[in-house]
Amino acid sequence: MGTDSCRAAGKAGPVIYPWLEAVNAEFSERFAEDRLPHALLLNGPRDTGKTGLATQFVASILCLENRHPACGICRSCRLLETGAHPDRHVVTFEEHPKTGVLRQMLVIGQVRELISSLSLTTTISRRKAALIHPVDAMNIAAANGLLKTLEEPRGETVLVLVAHDTGSLPATIRSRCQNLQVRPADSRGSIDWLCAEVQVTPQEAESALMAAAGSPLKAARMIRDGSIKHYDQVVSILEGLRSQRTAPGAAVAAMADVDPELLWSWISLLASEELKSVMGSSLAAREVSRLQSLADRNRYLLPTPIRKDFLLQDWLIQWSRIRD
Repeated sequence: MGTDSCRAAGKAGPVIYPWLEAVNAEFSERFAEDRLPHALLLNGPRDTGKTGLATQFVASILCLENRHPACGICRSCRLLETGAHPDRHVVTFEEHPKTGVLRQMLVIGQVRELISSLSLTTTISRRKAALIHPVDAMNIAAANGLLKTLEEPRGETVLVLVAHDTGSLPATIRSRCQNLQVRPADSRGSIDWLCAEVQVTPQEAESALMAAAGSPLKAARMIRDGSIKHYDQVVSILEGLRSQRTAPGAAVAAMADVDPELLWSWISLLASEELKSVMGSSLAAREVSRLQSLADRNRYLLPTPIRKDFLLQDWLIQWSRIRD
């Protein structure tokens, strides 16, 4: 389930992250009162555990004991663990059949296959369940193809849709679903969770959250895999350039091992933070704002053949010339 998954805690049952508790409680109430709609839309920021939580919803929908969290021991739950449950259907990114490259959108063929599967009678569970993620990655044809099924799915079927950005979803999709909104974790709660989860100080947690754009899960991953040290390095280099302690050429060399996607994301983020500190100087503020926009543009140029080292060196030279 990638970067948006929920942890499992063995026999103790699934772990619900603190910022997901409200949404989980809302689902639990609807489930207990047998008020599940045909379609649930679970939406919120990336890296919050939405997809993992949606997977738990699907398990409960199919559980033969009709429990939430799912019992974990009935035939349905055991089949889910093997990935071979005939009443569970998942639509997500798949490899292109000709190129073998993972598609970055959901296409009409996947929706047609889903509709065909949902037309069959249930085999194990009382209901059928489908997980579609991220639903905001559907192209127009796929979205249009899903409409009728969202409105009138066959039999007892529940579709659980996961979206990172509902603004990119057609209104016709949104209007056919009941919305469950995942809120970002608040700063204090995120720091406390990180300190307990990965054993860091509040200062280290705060820095990691900055590097992860506020996502506690992403921050925890970066601490565990050591990539947080690259963020600290980028912070130090940009500060050195502004104070004339570091030359642009040396800065480019020092950043050579940093993932380019992360690098430009961090540069843009740090530029936005710098902008807050230079608001008293209109000239510096304009320059920092311009360079933040340039960093975002350079990030989008990464897939192109343009020389990435030239882009970075040019940006760093301009950054080093900003005067308060």
